[in-house]
Amino acid sequence: MDRLRLALALLFAFIACTGVAIFLSGLRPAGDPGVAPWAVQVVGYLCGIAAGVLLLAPAGNSDARDRRTGGLLTAALVALVLLDAATTATDSGGADIGAGLARLVLLVVIAVGTVRVARAVAAERRPR
Repeated sequence: MDRLRLALALLFAFIACTGVAIFLSGLRPAGDPGVAPWAVQVVGYLCGIAAGVLLLAPAGNSDARDRRTGGLLTAALVALVLLDAATTATDSGGADIGAGLARLVLLVVIAVGTVRVARAVAAERRPR
């Protein structure tokens, strides 16, 4: 499996883990979400960061756009991890609309990066 396809598979794993973590946290009471959603989300973060680092790594057939996308994804995922760690550490039991908005913006950035990688994989598969 080439680098772009592996990165895309890892990004899809991040998306799946995020969905599962949201689902699991919705099953539990808000005051006691448990460890399962957090553990699944950590696995998702590791997959996403691995995809970004994989795109950043120099390769024979990589272009500057792949590396920029890798940098964008890595930066957004690291920021998302730090944001989640900060909100978990300072959780006072109430909603934090600023953190929620920042999380949404970072997830949109990750979605745009995922679309870029998917388009690069599709362009690579087209016969010339």
